[in-house]
Amino acid sequence: MIAGVIAAVVLAFVAGMLLTNLGGGGGGEGSPSIVASTTGSGAPSSDPTGSTAPSPSPSSSPSPSPSPLPDGRHFVYAKKLHGTPPEATLKFDLAVFLTGEAAAQAAAEHGDESPPPNDYYIVNDNPKLRTMPVAPDVTIQAIDWSNCCEPTSVPYTDWAASLLHPTDALLGTQVPYWITVAGGEIVAIEEQYLP
Repeated sequence: MIAGVIAAVVLAFVAGMLLTNLGGGGGGEGSPSIVASTTGSGAPSSDPTGSTAPSPSPSSSPSPSPSPLPDGRHFVYAKKLHGTPPEATLKFDLAVFLTGEAAAQAAAEHGDESPPPNDYYIVNDNPKLRTMPVAPDVTIQAIDWSNCCEPTSVPYTDWAASLLHPTDALLGTQVPYWITVAGGEIVAIEEQYLP
């Protein structure tokens, strides 16, 4: 009898803690319900770690999704641009740009010439695409191939048009870029020169 009372007190305590930790307590709409698990006999379980489980409940407001990348510079292949600032988003493929010994090691691990030609190697083993908002005042630098490889500022609309050439080696989605992320949005885009 005493064991049953102790089990009931522990169960009530755990249920109260779960309600408090999950933001419940009011019993109103959106608060989780606690369901006691039972043993084969139909009696409540005396194991407090497995005796309660919150049931999923719909959220009345969606939680903000975290930025797919932390602040800083990231090497990417731009795949698709949607909209215009301030509502623009960029879909991209994240990759890794390596030089020196790291490039030689990665090339060897992938069965390619090591050290790699021109002392760089790009690793892009993950096909996952990510999407991030583009800042209204984004700056874009591209290689000026008519002036042999000098970076130059490019208007947003011109750069957006270049992404419509998916197989062009000097334009389009095969060109590597460095994006700078700050506060969950892309604030700068800079083309990476490849010899």
